[in-house]
Amino acid sequence: MNAHLLPRASHTTMSAAVIILRRKKFIRRFAEQGATCPDRAIPFEGVDMRRSWIFDQMVSRGVFVRAGNDRFYMNQEAARTFLEAQRRRARIGGGILLVAFVIVVVVLLGLGR
Repeated sequence: MNAHLLPRASHTTMSAAVIILRRKKFIRRFAEQGATCPDRAIPFEGVDMRRSWIFDQMVSRGVFVRAGNDRFYMNQEAARTFLEAQRRRARIGGGILLVAFVIVVVVLLGLGR
């Protein structure tokens, strides 16, 4: 399906999903490489992903820690907290969408009378 044919809300939803998947992939790559402490830090090129604002955001949140010379390691506790907060935001967003959907259905059913 062509993305330009989708409603605007779908673009937003797809973008959020892509961001979530990218975040998880960064975490998975660091875990697979064992880069979970300063002495196991790896150069970013070893992650084999494009560096983006998503990674930089995760660095600013303490999920990934710079260990000098463009080397990074993952703070496992910060990663766990970060993913839990991401899941919580997704559940809240889903709940809000569900409530909005129910309100629309109730309004539309009320208009049909």
